[in-house]
Amino acid sequence: MLISLTLIGFVMLSLLIGLRVASRAWRTGETRLRQVHAEAERNAFLAQQIASLVPYQVISNDPHLPGTFTILQANATCLRFVSTYSSAYRSRSGLVLVEYGIVEDSRGSVQLVLRETPVGDNDGLYHKLVRRVTTDTNTGAPLINYQPFSLSPADLRLMTGLRAAWFEYLDLHPEKGKGPVWRERWLSREEAPYPEAIRLRWERGNQAGEEIIPVRAKLIPPAELEQQ
Repeated sequence: MLISLTLIGFVMLSLLIGLRVASRAWRTGETRLRQVHAEAERNAFLAQQIASLVPYQVISNDPHLPGTFTILQANATCLRFVSTYSSAYRSRSGLVLVEYGIVEDSRGSVQLVLRETPVGDNDGLYHKLVRRVTTDTNTGAPLINYQPFSLSPADLRLMTGLRAAWFEYLDLHPEKGKGPVWRERWLSREEAPYPEAIRLRWERGNQAGEEIIPVRAKLIPPAELEQQ
C-alpha cells in the first residue's frame, strides 16, 4: 500500500511538472506570436507611410531663411517628410508632417520613435524644421541646418531595446562612373530630389534586420501644389 501511494505521488508530481512546463511553453509561444504579429504590423505601417511620402516644397518669405526648399530631412538618425498616411489622424484628410527619430534611452538602448503633426501653413511648417540657412562657399548652394529632434513623451515608440539602428537612402544617380549606392545622408538635387528607396536597419542582441521601402514621390513644383 505504501509503495502504491509513493508511486502515485511520483506520477502526480511528474504530471504537475509536465503541466507547468507545457503552460510555460504555451505562454512563451503566445508571447512570441504576438511579437511576430506586432512586428509585421509595424513593418506594414512603415512601408505604407513612407510609400505615401508627398513631394512638397515651401517658398520661404523669411529674409533670414530665404529660398525654396524640399520638405525632406534624411540622415542616419532622423527622417522627416510630408505624408498622406498617419497612425493618429486616419479619420481626417490632409497632410501630416512625419518625423522618425532614432534616439538613445536612459538605459543606453536605442529606440525608433514616431511623431506626427498635421500640416498647417507653409511658414509654420518651414520654421518647425529649419533653424538656419547658410551658403556653401565652394558651390554657392544653400546649406540647411535643421531643428534637432528631441524625444517627447507623446512620441510613439515603434521599436525599443535595440543595440543600434539607422536609416540609409538609395542613390541611383551618384557621381559618374559609380553604380547605385546606399547613403546615410540624403541631399536633394535637381536630378534626384528624393531617394529611390529608404532602408531601415537595426540590431537587437545578436540579431540584425532591415526593411527596404521604395519611394514613389516625384517632385511637384510649388506652383502646381497650390493649384491642386
